Amino acid sequence: MMGRRLHEPSLAAGTGRGKDGLAKNRQGVENDGMDDLLPLLDYTAWATERVLAALAPLTLEELAHDLNGSHGGVAGTLGHLYGSDVIWTARLCSQPAVSFSDLPELPRLHRLEVQWLALQTGRRNFVAGLAPEQMIVYANLKGETQHSAVDEIVRHLVSHGAYHRGQIVTLLRQLGHAAPNTDLIAFYRLQIDKALPGFQGAG
Repeated sequence: MMGRRLHEPSLAAGTGRGKDGLAKNRQGVENDGMDDLLPLLDYTAWATERVLAALAPLTLEELAHDLNGSHGGVAGTLGHLYGSDVIWTARLCSQPAVSFSDLPELPRLHRLEVQWLALQTGRRNFVAGLAPEQMIVYANLKGETQHSAVDEIVRHLVSHGAYHRGQIVTLLRQLGHAAPNTDLIAFYRLQIDKALPGFQGAG
């Protein structure tokens, strides 16, 4: 799991939020259109952190063990998930195209967590200044030009991440380890608990 620092897109500084909590674009104009999407990116970062914490007890042998999953075992699935995050972040932020072959092997988990969460934080801050319907032009892994709206890319990132975190949860259980709850509803309930101390939603 050791390796050089992964190539990551260079992200612009955060755009901030107005006094009423609305995202602000690069001209300082409040952009309420992103308020449906930014919590999904917050959810993805929260779920990523929980999965990485659950992987901390695994040995290097367990991480590398091939369990015949879509990407082998935990390390292979984690590498695909992180690599996809890097690739889609580059596209979303109009950075030079990145492919899986550009990425070195994953570093140890503690370093990966720092890199990954920094990537996701920078991405969220950058996206806060965009409009959901804004079209992004990028090249897919075959080099073909594609056009996708910001909201389409964000929703794909969230869906793709949830799918492969689900695979990691299955692999953890196969290895005899406890798996975290990364359900979207669990994230929403956590936000309610923070906003309304003492409130407990239904199970």
